[in-house]
Amino acid sequence: MDTVVQWNIRGFRSNSEELKLLLNRSQSAVVALQECRLGEGQLPPRSYTLLLPQGGFPGGEAALLIRNGTRFSEIDLKTGLHAAAATISLEKTLTVCSLYLPPDSRVSKLSLAELFEHLPKPFLVLGDFNAHSPAWGGLPPGWAGEDARRVHS
Repeated sequence: MDTVVQWNIRGFRSNSEELKLLLNRSQSAVVALQECRLGEGQLPPRSYTLLLPQGGFPGGEAALLIRNGTRFSEIDLKTGLHAAAATISLEKTLTVCSLYLPPDSRVSKLSLAELFEHLPKPFLVLGDFNAHSPAWGGLPPGWAGEDARRVHS
């Protein structure tokens, strides 16, 4: 099935069984993962190819799993962001980008605009953006402890 799935896996090793179950049930062509925390020697499921950011981020905070047999070409992103991307041939050809923005990072509009400029169109950006805002129930940056309990009680 030509579906695309996104998941903040929060640890490849700790959620490997759930990942296998997801892949077996969905048969997704592409899975965008964030917070992979890959260790040495950890391999993707046999029926998938793993793409990591080419910037060499240890642990692969963003990754793409592409089902074997799916035609794709990896995109060499020139960015300091945790991102992996590939152009995928499904029913139509599209670019899929997995992006992870750590909670304490400062990301400029310019760095995001440059990333989007490098992605062939049409593109789909999937990820964990850590976009916390009181507008949708999140806490303002820097809030913790008693302030957080007061807001959520």
